[in-house]
Amino acid sequence: MNINHHPDPSWLVSYAASALPDSFNVVLQAHLAVCSRCRDTLLAADEIGAAFMLGANDQTSAEPPAFVNPLPSMAGGETPVEWAKDEPKDVSHFFDRYIGGHLESLNWMRAGKGLRVCKLSEDNENRMWMLRAEPRTVLPKHSHDGSELTFVLKGSFESQDALFRVGDIEDADDATLHQPVVTDDDECICIAAVDGPLRFASLLPRLAQPFIGI
Repeated sequence: MNINHHPDPSWLVSYAASALPDSFNVVLQAHLAVCSRCRDTLLAADEIGAAFMLGANDQTSAEPPAFVNPLPSMAGGETPVEWAKDEPKDVSHFFDRYIGGHLESLNWMRAGKGLRVCKLSEDNENRMWMLRAEPRTVLPKHSHDGSELTFVLKGSFESQDALFRVGDIEDADDATLHQPVVTDDDECICIAAVDGPLRFASLLPRLAQPFIGI
């Protein structure tokens, strides 16, 4: 799997410190399962944090601490994340683990021409969505009141002159103004975590926003 877009390292530092809402944990876990580069960054962040804690407690040791599994548990569960030795060629593991592989059983809502959305979780302003868009669908132009991480599960889309494919993450914040466009190849399915509402540039999406809750 050729992954070209990754979350900012600060996300991985926060993840290692268990400082993120469950919605962002899930999106990052989906990416980490297929991205060895980010797993290496995560391990380094965890080792730095452990060394800091050892220094704070005035503990000295000739050997570094053993990191059997430095990663938080799955959001809302007790089973630790276990990364495969070889990276998977697709992200079917996500569908199997999080939604039982049954896309059609989700509570989809129409959110415009060629676009359906499903709210997977909500905790105050922290929400996780699944988006399913037909080929060539143009999503509404928007910015953000906060952060957004979008992980591609199927297909691809273009945003801000970049192409995001399966395994990639688009990392957006309140300085981002974008209008994702699904490519011609296939439908596009993504999960997105946000910690604030979207700010739409046009009137019609703003009118629909209270009913969809996005």
